[in-house]
Amino acid sequence: MSIEICIINPYGTTISNEKLKKCASKVINENSSIYINEENLEDDYFSHHLETTNISSLVKQIENNNSSDAFIIASFEDIGVDIIRKVTSKLVIGIGEASFYTANIIANKFSIVTNVSQSHEALKNNLIKYDMDHKCVSLKSIEVPILDMETMSKSNLTKLENEIQRTISEDSPEAIIITSAGIINLAKDLSHKFNLPIIEGMTAATALIENLTKLQLNIKKFVPKPLRNFGIPI
Repeated sequence: MSIEICIINPYGTTISNEKLKKCASKVINENSSIYINEENLEDDYFSHHLETTNISSLVKQIENNNSSDAFIIASFEDIGVDIIRKVTSKLVIGIGEASFYTANIIANKFSIVTNVSQSHEALKNNLIKYDMDHKCVSLKSIEVPILDMETMSKSNLTKLENEIQRTISEDSPEAIIITSAGIINLAKDLSHKFNLPIIEGMTAATALIENLTKLQLNIKKFVPKPLRNFGIPI
């Protein structure tokens, strides 16, 4: 079964888009494909304010896409996912919820290590919404902007490794979610080094949504736009 999965990166750069596409391509079936919009790329650091106020552009990308079978929103805060599910019957998943559900399946308790602490409020709210706040034993940050993780300097890697070690020592999680999407090779290396599942969001979302699409489990709560009839018919 051939499936096209569209990755929507709210504030993508050329480097991040390529990393996300390669990451997703490593876990999908050879007959499936990945599409990612290369228009309107950014060259600035991650802005939580801009991302949360730019949902309309995400909705337009969904409405204008007639070829893809499912959509992944590459925002760990799952920005716009609920709204987008109201305009399409195709499957839509955020990399945040995909990571949470994956961790919930393989671990009794898990921790989250984010890039920046300004995302914590949104993640806490999502954990409550997904009824997983009791499974998450800690939420910490290394305070490294997302685009800095693309280069993965030695200092950034050291920060990440130190935080993982501290999290394991203090909270004893059975799995750790890292909110830096597209770092599949690093996630594997860290899993081996710390002998603990390290979950990367893009691969988690791709694996989940591809298999759900194969099961033809589309969103059935989709309601078409109502007709606008003005006046009283005579």
